[in-house]
Amino acid sequence: MFDSGQSSVNQRNRPWLTIGQAMAAMLAPPVCALCGADGQLLDEPWGLDLCSSCEAACAAAPAETLPFDAVFCPYRYQHPVDLMITRLKFQHELVFGRVLGMQLARAWHAEGRAAPECIVPMPLHRDRYRERGFCQTTEIARHLAPRLRGTSGRSPPIRTDLLQRLRATRAQSGLDAGERAMNLKDAFAMPATCRPPRHVALLDDVMTTGHTALAAARVLKSAGVARVEIWCCARALRAGAPWP
Repeated sequence: MFDSGQSSVNQRNRPWLTIGQAMAAMLAPPVCALCGADGQLLDEPWGLDLCSSCEAACAAAPAETLPFDAVFCPYRYQHPVDLMITRLKFQHELVFGRVLGMQLARAWHAEGRAAPECIVPMPLHRDRYRERGFCQTTEIARHLAPRLRGTSGRSPPIRTDLLQRLRATRAQSGLDAGERAMNLKDAFAMPATCRPPRHVALLDDVMTTGHTALAAARVLKSAGVARVEIWCCARALRAGAPWP
């Protein structure tokens, strides 16, 4: 698997090779920790304990292809935006659905973005919907969509039929990476009877870890949606998010 045929430490003459490095190579030359062959001096005082063959055998990690094409989020999740979102979700103050929808539309116009073909509100599970009595993302979309007019002069429709939430998942915050993956496994689906649109804005109220948006976006992409943009009112910046 690894080539251990190297017989000498890589000590090519380099103008920057210091006396200290030369002495270190003589006293304790680097040895490959994988195969035991001679290591490499490089520009390290004590060299690298990895031979060039074993280094070459280390395959580079492929760049992750994220299942969305853009993120549009005008606010941080902090006062007073967090207050508006929580009062909408938990106190049924629907006025904040209108405020947040209007503010998203204003930010969209300010950035000169292309209009999506449709807006897909992040769905609630049916149990959560019965408990809350409404879906806050659909409420925001009701006021956002009429204010987005593309080159056709028409507003994008709100498509609540494109994405279904099949499982009542736990809150992502407080879970580690493995728990988040299991929590969202098979949580979303797109009905086979739906024809996939070309350009979708997946709308959420707040993005915390981002894993829920990723899971939903993957479903839309795998179903044939060409362009998925994640739109949210606010984002909570924290370590462990799947993208910067």
